[in-house]
Amino acid sequence: MSTPAPAGAVPPSSPLLRLLFRLRPEEAAALVFLVPTFYLTIAADAYARSVGSITARHSGGIPRLAAAVTLLMLLFALLKLLPRAPWVKALRETLPFLSCVFIYTNLHDTIGMVNPHDVHHFLDGLDRAIFGVQPVLWSEQFITPARTWWMQLFYLSFGLIAPSCSLWLLAKRDWKHFREVTLGIITCFFMGYALYVLFPAAPPRLVLVHEFTVNLMGYPSVVSSLSASAFELLPVDSRAAFPSLHGAISLLAMIYAWRHLRPWFWVLLPTSLGLWASTVYLRHHYTVDLFAGWLLAPVAYWVAPRLDGWWAARQRALGYEPARGAGRQADVDG
Repeated sequence: MSTPAPAGAVPPSSPLLRLLFRLRPEEAAALVFLVPTFYLTIAADAYARSVGSITARHSGGIPRLAAAVTLLMLLFALLKLLPRAPWVKALRETLPFLSCVFIYTNLHDTIGMVNPHDVHHFLDGLDRAIFGVQPVLWSEQFITPARTWWMQLFYLSFGLIAPSCSLWLLAKRDWKHFREVTLGIITCFFMGYALYVLFPAAPPRLVLVHEFTVNLMGYPSVVSSLSASAFELLPVDSRAAFPSLHGAISLLAMIYAWRHLRPWFWVLLPTSLGLWASTVYLRHHYTVDLFAGWLLAPVAYWVAPRLDGWWAARQRALGYEPARGAGRQADVDG
C-alpha cells in the first residue's frame, strides 16, 4: 500500500529520476560515484601502463570496482527475487558501506585525471604559517621503530572505527539508530570524496620526500628515487589528503557513540587520538587536513538526516517504501 505524499513533495516526472528514487540515497550516491570512478580507473591504468609505471595498486583498481558493481547488481537482483528474505534485507543495509570503501580505494589514484590543479603546496605552506614549522618534519625527532609500530596500529584501527557503531547497533537490532549512524558515516565519506576532487592534494610522504632526514624506522633517510619519480611522473598518483577522512570519520563515530553507545565512546576516544597523531607521524596528512576533517564531521552529521528525510518524502510521493528509519519517521521493526 502506498503512503500518502507529504505536503510539498513533488514526484519527479523523469523515468530516470523515478528509477533513481527507487534506491536509497546511499545506494544512489554509490552509483553516481561508481560510474565515473570506473572510467577514471581504466584511464589511470592505461596511462600508468603507457608511461611504464604500473604497480599492483593500479592493476588492482579495476577488479575492486568490478567487485563493487557485481555486488550492487547482485543485490538488485536479490531484491527482485527475494524481497522479503531477512538476509537480503541485511545485505542491503551493509552493502552500500562496502561499495563506499571500494570507491575510496580507487578514487585517490584517479583524481589527477579530473582536476590537475593540486593544492598540496598551499596546504604545506599553511601548516608552516600556522605552526612556524612543518609538523610532519618536526615530528621526525620522535621517530623510533617502536613508535612507528604503534602509530601503524593506530592508523589501521580506522578500519574498525569507521563501521564500529553501525555494527554494534546492528547486533542490538536497533534499526532506527543503525540507519542514522550508517547513513551519516556514508554521507561523510562521499562529501569527503567530492572535496578530494575539488581540492586535489598529495600527502606529505610524496610532496616532502626530498626534505625527510630520517625514515620511519628512525634511520638516516635515503631519498627514494622511485617515490620521487613516481610522484613527478604520474598525475594520477595519490591525491586524497584534503580533508582527512581518518579525522572526519573517527570524530563522527565518537559523536554517534556519545549519543547511542556511551561506553564505546570511551574506547574510541584514546584510539582516535592515536589515529589523529598517526596521520601526521606517518606522513599521510598535513595538520590542516585534520582540521578540515574535524569540520566535515559535524557538517555530515547535520546533512545526513535532512538528506534522508528529503529523499524519503519523494519516495513516499512515488508510492515507494522508504528505508527503515528513513527521515526518522518510520517505525523500528524487528
